[in-house]
Amino acid sequence: MASFLYSLLFFFFFFSPFLTCSLASSPPPSPSSLIQSTCSLTSNYDFCVATLQSDPHSLKANDVRSLSTIAVKMASATAKSTSKYASAQAKNATEAAAARSGFRTCAEKYGNAGEALRSALDSLAGENYDYAYVHVSAAQEYASACGRLFQRSSGVGYPDAMAEREADLKRLCGTALDIISQLG
Repeated sequence: MASFLYSLLFFFFFFSPFLTCSLASSPPPSPSSLIQSTCSLTSNYDFCVATLQSDPHSLKANDVRSLSTIAVKMASATAKSTSKYASAQAKNATEAAAARSGFRTCAEKYGNAGEALRSALDSLAGENYDYAYVHVSAAQEYASACGRLFQRSSGVGYPDAMAEREADLKRLCGTALDIISQLG
C-alpha cells in the first residue's frame, strides 16, 4: 500500500507542472460577470464589454464604481490625445489660416474635455456621482462643440480624422455615463 501511495505522489508531483502549463495556454477568459452585468445596462453592450476588457485593470475591478473610473480614464486619454492631435494639425496645416484656427479651437475644446473628465474622476473618488455625471456630459458636449465650431470658424469641411475622434470620445463618454448612472 505504501508503494502505491508513493507512486501516486510521484505521479502527481512529476506531472502537475505539465498540467498547469497546458491550462495556462487556454483561450482568454470571457468577460467577468461584473463587466457583463454592468454593460448589460448600457446602451451599447458590445462596445462597453470590448472597451472595458481592453483595459487589464477591469478584470480586477470589484465594483461598478471601479468600472466607471476605468471608463472615464479611457475617455480622458482619448480627449488628451485628440487635443494633442488637433494642436499638431494647427501647427502643420497647409490649408487656409481659417482651418488652422479651427484646429486650435478643437485643441482647446478637447483640452477642456480632458479637464472635465479629470474632474469627473475626482467626483467619482469622492462618491459624488451626480457631479461625475455632469462632468462627463460636459466632456461629451465639448467634443460636439469642436465639430460645430470648426465648420463655423473655418468655412471648410470638418476633417474625417477629427470626426472619427469626436465619435470615439462621445461613445466612450456615453458608456461612462451609462455606468455612472448605475451608481446611486
